[in-house]
Amino acid sequence: MKNTASIQSTAGTYGVILGVFGIALLILTYVLNLQESNLYLSIASILITVFIYFYGIKNYKQDNNGFLKLGQALKVGLAIAAIGGLIGAIYAFVHYSFIYPEFQEIALETSKTAMMESQPNMSDEQMNQALEMSKMFTTPFWMATMSLIGTLFMGFIISLILGLVMKKDNPVH
Repeated sequence: MKNTASIQSTAGTYGVILGVFGIALLILTYVLNLQESNLYLSIASILITVFIYFYGIKNYKQDNNGFLKLGQALKVGLAIAAIGGLIGAIYAFVHYSFIYPEFQEIALETSKTAMMESQPNMSDEQMNQALEMSKMFTTPFWMATMSLIGTLFMGFIISLILGLVMKKDNPVH
């Protein structure tokens, strides 16, 4: 049978779903004022993310007559991650630039407090150097970039695991 599966259409659909989920999650944490990690939200987020990749790869496998190679799972997963990550990164940039620009100040203040507690003998010069480094990592551009890189990395890991579990070689080839 002819391979009718399209990585582009599958990745487009599930990438948009992943991107919208990422945006919804960022909005939810902002609206509910969840600056600190929330265990339940983190677990739910990971599970939903895995399900998005699972259904994307499963859809591709079904369109491919029930066959799936590990490489195909990785391609589909990374394409989903690239599209979803790009959508999420663009929104993260907008979010931290215009909707929640005070995030950087809050993050720096939190870092300063943590440094003062963990290293009370730190000189003012060392504190300022550390805060300048922290400031660089909390810019909207950096946050968006790290969001994209993190999504690609997680997409690779999740797709690798799902691909190993879901693979089914075509005996004809």
